[in-house]
Amino acid sequence: MKIKPCSNSIIRAGFTLIELLVVITIIAVLAGLVTSQATKMMADGRKLQVQTVLKDLRIAISSYQVEYNRYPVNASLLSAASSGEDVPALQTDENSGIVGALTTLTSSASSGAGGGSGAVNLNPKNIKFIDLPIARNGKFGLVNAQPPYRLVDLWGSVYQVLIDSNGDLQVNNPDLGNSDPKISANVISPPPQKLPLEVAIYSWGQDLKPQTQDDVVSWRSK
Repeated sequence: MKIKPCSNSIIRAGFTLIELLVVITIIAVLAGLVTSQATKMMADGRKLQVQTVLKDLRIAISSYQVEYNRYPVNASLLSAASSGEDVPALQTDENSGIVGALTTLTSSASSGAGGGSGAVNLNPKNIKFIDLPIARNGKFGLVNAQPPYRLVDLWGSVYQVLIDSNGDLQVNNPDLGNSDPKISANVISPPPQKLPLEVAIYSWGQDLKPQTQDDVVSWRSK
């Protein structure tokens, strides 16, 4: 019986060291891409959650305004505004009266910070304009169901609320002072001096700093 010699075309078993290194490199690159995409998706998801709250707050404030023909804000804060200018950004805490006025958890809000004998009921009809979740670990929801309370975002900061208190149907645009030039000095789409809105709401975002790139706002998608 004649035995044929081994052919050079026979496939070798196993991999060389170089081949293994190439495979490991490819896997590492793919893993990095997946991780970066997962991180971005998680960040986008958190932003979407906060934007949903901003939308709900705007709707609730508008509904309150229709019902009571006024904003859900302590009168003392409105009267403290400078002549002809809107009040500075209000926060979703006990002092502004916004949260208490929009819920039935407590509709008694002070006409001056800190409560006391000057307390007035901003929601005498006891209408629930918004459902707010209870915050977990002090984040994303209502911190305390009675005064002192705060409505906070995913990072534990209160929301900032701009209202058209001077009646010109617009509010100051925080984007003008944003530290990111892509927002504050965008050549293609520069931010307007005023936002043509009666109510605008925003969150300081994950960095907990005002007017930075990661602010989550109600008037733009990015």
